[in-house]
Amino acid sequence: MSSENAYLDYVQPQTAGGELSQLTQLAEQQAAAQSKVADLEAQLNKAREELRDIAERQVPELMDQIGIGEFKTTTGLKIKIDETIRASIPKAKAPLAFAWLKQNGHAAMIKRVVAVAFGKGEDEKADELRQRLADEFEVDDNASVHPSTLAAFVREKLREGEEVPLDLFGVHRQRVSKIEV
Repeated sequence: MSSENAYLDYVQPQTAGGELSQLTQLAEQQAAAQSKVADLEAQLNKAREELRDIAERQVPELMDQIGIGEFKTTTGLKIKIDETIRASIPKAKAPLAFAWLKQNGHAAMIKRVVAVAFGKGEDEKADELRQRLADEFEVDDNASVHPSTLAAFVREKLREGEEVPLDLFGVHRQRVSKIEV
């Protein structure tokens, strides 16, 4: 590379005066829009917290204190307390929880997935194991490529000028400008 070419790499592109001013204006608009979105998201988060506190703490506590399960206001609002139960066995307590379920006649609730991870180039071993297990068990054989791995592969091939089936791989190319304030 000659020194003249190196210099040209750092020279600002020559454009009509209006284009750079238009770009500056768009950058300012984008920065303002980003700021507005951040402010509105903060307001929304605060409103959600307030709603949750009222709906999940204040109203149920007051209705319990009064001793009522339903109430209709003079403005026509009907208030009722619904209860939702969520359960999730913590990993650390799983052996104890499963033992309890078994001892109390609920073993059928326990579902198991036994997975064997095969690496690259081990397709024959995977097929062989699947065939051996298929006689006794319902075998779920899922092959996958992690999205990050696929994206890195596609980026590399495109950078190298090789063609890849963009539609087949569900490739979406998006160009986004980012403004730092």
